[in-house]
Amino acid sequence: MSVTNLLVEIERKSKRLIQRNQRLEEENTALRNSVFEYLQKLDELKKEMANQEQEHLIQKTQKLSQEDKKAILKEIDKYVLLIDKCISSVKVSGII
Repeated sequence: MSVTNLLVEIERKSKRLIQRNQRLEEENTALRNSVFEYLQKLDELKKEMANQEQEHLIQKTQKLSQEDKKAILKEIDKYVLLIDKCISSVKVSGII
């Protein structure tokens, strides 16, 4: 091969490398943008999940509060019944 042919071949290969490099840079940019979009979407989903977990905790707490309220009212009813029995017992014995 002559020097001219070698230079032409080198130039042809360098142009192909430059084109390939440009294509890879464009692909890299597109992939970076895609990853950035996925990260944003992931962040949004994490926030949404945290909100749903918080809402679930609130609902669970409210349910427990209602159950506690029912239990307390039941306990009060027992005490009222016990007091009524004591008052009846005292009336029967003639203390009052």
